[in-house]
Amino acid sequence: MDFKELANKAREAAENALKQAESKFNEVKANLDKDGDGVPDQLEGVMNQAKQAAEQAKAKFEELKSNLDKDGDGVPDQLKHLSEQAQHAAEQAKAKAEELAKAAQDRLGKKS
Repeated sequence: MDFKELANKAREAAENALKQAESKFNEVKANLDKDGDGVPDQLEGVMNQAKQAAEQAKAKFEELKSNLDKDGDGVPDQLKHLSEQAQHAAEQAKAKAEELAKAAQDRLGKKS
């Protein structure tokens, strides 16, 4: 057997191997994507499950949000109540500080 014949046989073997690999690849691809949309069916299933989970989470979030904000003003009711209490306490503290400052000025004014 000469070198040219050996090279031809090697080329034919490589071409056959390539054809077999392409055939096997196409077979596996067809088995993974039975509906032929270009996306493997199992991946579609996982994506659909993730989409459903996201929709359920969004619905639960909206439910919780509406339960926290019954008056629908965009501020959770308890936070609004705490804010009002803090504002009232700040006003009382300011009034008391002004009262003490006036009393201190009155005392200093009497000592002069």
